[in-house]
Amino acid sequence: MGTGKLFVTVFVAVLLANALTVLMLFGARGLLPGLLPDVGWSAPSASSRDAAESSTSTAPSEEIASRWVPAIQERIRQFWVHPAGTWEGNAPVVNVQLEPGGKVITNQVQIVTSSGNPMFDQSVVNAIYDASPLPVPSGPDFEPFRDFNLVLRP
Repeated sequence: MGTGKLFVTVFVAVLLANALTVLMLFGARGLLPGLLPDVGWSAPSASSRDAAESSTSTAPSEEIASRWVPAIQERIRQFWVHPAGTWEGNAPVVNVQLEPGGKVITNQVQIVTSSGNPMFDQSVVNAIYDASPLPVPSGPDFEPFRDFNLVLRP
């Protein structure tokens, strides 16, 4: 892929990501049925955690997620070093477990759904650890971020 095509591809991807973030922030959930859960946040499934943990984790409200998920994604992107070559797979879904204050718990970042490229998946995991602590709310609003799934696109 030539430099010009790469620039245009990256430019369009950034514009699309920004547009989706704005739509999410301003409550346009009804305009994108079925797409927004893929934008960046989902509650972890019971199969991705022990049964005991599934009873303690709660899904965040839309308001809390719309405020904090874009900040978390942006923080991770600042530390994300993409592997050589181009990425043309699916966005990986990553389960992240945090301590209060946003510190990523050691050995608690796991790929739930692979992008299809193990090197790309590992670059996402590395970026999450490198970005620790992540920006998260404090108090009761933090609880949904104790154990959550995150979708990251380049």
